[in-house]
Amino acid sequence: MGDYISNDLMVDVIERLPPKSIIRFRSLSKYWHSRIATPEFVRNHRLRRSKKPHKLIIRHLIYCGKYKFKSIYTLHSGDQLPGCGYIGNPGVEFPYPRRANELVGSCNGILCLYNKEISLWNFSIRRRLVMPRRPHMKSSALGFGFDSVTDDYKIVVISDSDTLIYSLKTDSWTAIPSPSIPFYDLKWKACFFNGILHWVVDGNVNEQESSRFILTFNLSSHVFGKILLPESLGMIRQLTTINGCLALVFSNGIDTLNILTMKEYNKLESWYVSFEFKIKGRDVFRVFQHITNADLLVYNDGSRIYDPKTMALTELARFGPDYIKLEMETYIESLELLDKNRATTCGETIFSWTKTDNRKGIP
Repeated sequence: MGDYISNDLMVDVIERLPPKSIIRFRSLSKYWHSRIATPEFVRNHRLRRSKKPHKLIIRHLIYCGKYKFKSIYTLHSGDQLPGCGYIGNPGVEFPYPRRANELVGSCNGILCLYNKEISLWNFSIRRRLVMPRRPHMKSSALGFGFDSVTDDYKIVVISDSDTLIYSLKTDSWTAIPSPSIPFYDLKWKACFFNGILHWVVDGNVNEQESSRFILTFNLSSHVFGKILLPESLGMIRQLTTINGCLALVFSNGIDTLNILTMKEYNKLESWYVSFEFKIKGRDVFRVFQHITNADLLVYNDGSRIYDPKTMALTELARFGPDYIKLEMETYIESLELLDKNRATTCGETIFSWTKTDNRKGIP
């Protein structure tokens, strides 16, 4: 009797393990095979993993000729970005050779990918769920996030007339009217922050620059909103979060970067310039907050990282010589989608070309 360990105690121990280790326990017995795939177990594991340091997932888009592409994903610790050369660690290929996938967003270990169809993919456990066919519509913007009120993942597709909302819990689409706000263009993909999706919007094409604003959508209430922006922002590059606040990255020149932070949510007067620096001769695209020490990393011209604190410009490693671009997202390993019967195995582990000499950089 002294050697007996209850199933509840085993569950408490297993829930603390990384996803790959947990998957191995499913082969112990029928009980563990089904118990680990229950919504309760998956949820408890997610809550435990959310307290762990996040990682960075890098998407390497590679052109293979004749309109064929490869999307290869590699996972990295936040303090260990891959240096110059070709990546020697294995990556995982998301199979869709004909067209390049659009990475809509990352949330709790799930990547939302868009091509002709929309799918959710858990990189950690190689599980993919393709969304049910939705009504045909010309979409203007996409967004993906988590509704903590209903414990549900949702995808939002906006067009001029209607907005479609996909619920992972019900595995179905619902439609609501799009906002009655005249807009010319929704800029880039959504930024998910505090249960709300955010898009930068250009006002009516005939209006002035000041008509730009942030369109919001609450994933719980399904209500649209509007956040005003200061005037004369220059070229808006990105909407993101920095130090737990909504932030707007913009530039007034090819080598100047400004970051505007909203100290108090949805208050126009709380916007302030939190960072301003230059990268001479380099065009800037995206900004990331370094996961381990809160420093900023500026991702520029598709393959370089600039640290404004050290002023160091580092070449990122890549999967082979024929890459088109790199994309980075924060990522946390999870078991999400394991409890979805319709999800299928997806993702092949592959290895890169031989690594080059780091001292010489990328040829």
